Amino acid sequence: MALLANLLGPRKAFDGGSFLPAHKSATAARPIETLPVDGPLYVPLTARRDLRTVPVVSGGDHVLRGQRLSRSIGEDSIPAHAPVSGRVVALDRAWTPYDGYLPCAVLEPDGREDAVPQRFGWEDESFIVQLADKGVVCPSPRAPLHVLVKEAVAAGVTELIVNAMETEPYLTTDHRILIEEPGRVIDATCELADALGVSRAILALPFRHRRVVKRMRAEAAGRHVEVFPLPDVYPQCHPVLLVKSLLDREVAPGGNVLDEGVIVLPLAAVRGAAEALLDDRAVTHAVLTVAGDAVVRPGIFRVAVGTPMRDVAQYVGLTAPVTGVVCGGPLTGVALGNEHAVVTAEVPALLMFATTHHAAPTSCSHCGWCVEDCPVGVDPTALMNLESERHCHVMERQQLDACIACGLCSHVCPARLPLAETIRRVRMRHVLKKDTAGAAES
Repeated sequence: MALLANLLGPRKAFDGGSFLPAHKSATAARPIETLPVDGPLYVPLTARRDLRTVPVVSGGDHVLRGQRLSRSIGEDSIPAHAPVSGRVVALDRAWTPYDGYLPCAVLEPDGREDAVPQRFGWEDESFIVQLADKGVVCPSPRAPLHVLVKEAVAAGVTELIVNAMETEPYLTTDHRILIEEPGRVIDATCELADALGVSRAILALPFRHRRVVKRMRAEAAGRHVEVFPLPDVYPQCHPVLLVKSLLDREVAPGGNVLDEGVIVLPLAAVRGAAEALLDDRAVTHAVLTVAGDAVVRPGIFRVAVGTPMRDVAQYVGLTAPVTGVVCGGPLTGVALGNEHAVVTAEVPALLMFATTHHAAPTSCSHCGWCVEDCPVGVDPTALMNLESERHCHVMERQQLDACIACGLCSHVCPARLPLAETIRRVRMRHVLKKDTAGAAES
């Protein structure tokens, strides 16, 4: 029985989900490569539209790698830093995948790579100040890491989960980071666990990468970090499902994992913390998977923030005209329709496809696949039908709250109904706008 368990791996702890085609072989074995900077960078001066900053440079200024380009306004914002040394040509605006146009600094590299001198200020600067000063941002949820740490401490969390479960197709960035930087991942996890004051730190990673699991367990030995392998069923990567699988706790619909005394951080945020805390280096690059059937040379690339995505496409080469571009995973990513989009620190992947399937949707066949595979047990077709309703009942709102927007319902639907996209619009109208209006009234 033990041998069978070892062969098959652990069982998932939630109903639903699906094992998706991986499409990872083209990039999983390739080492992380740094994309050279050949042209101007359009570095956003703020990490998010609502996080205010003011520029501290102007056209004509010469900056060093790691030098501040903007200053935070308020405790929850973070500054922007120069990814390379060079001259600030102008202050303009750049198109970003998640926020549209943001103010930016147009930076012309000088090719010298002169950097700001390192200084390790652990004696006079707090953990929170270090993360904020270096601009560490968490991709999911999209927020500065120091803000999430403060919220977790205020909530009294007792567990930290580091999420390295890349269960979406094509994505292999976390896999390569675990292979190439295992010690740094454990070191940064320990630093975060100490700062949060948690009693337990868990690293969740796919069971099928057994050599990686063995290596991470060796690195974590005696460090009070548990390495917990899980089956790579999608969407096991979602924080709500990780809490269920690892701790057997259920997050209430519309609730937060903090309500269960847990903070879940993606591996990208932990890697950013390692750069800030261990190297005294500002976060100026994104490590992202570049793949898709239109890509000649797919791989994992360390890309400077502000690099136009068309420059990334030109570097890797294209086999055919691109008909679809996705920033992020194929199920949860954002379709890019602007050719001038630039890379930001929280971009996990750039997928470019020469062939895209746009089959016209047909009538629902009532097959029940979307309900069967839904990891939180909602009825996607019933929620989709709410788009034509002016109001929704309490039970329907609870289902909207419970939806984790994994996109699996659209993926499995044989009728090609846009279930996930429609539910997102319904949720925006019936839940998010009413919550915002209620908060404004109070």
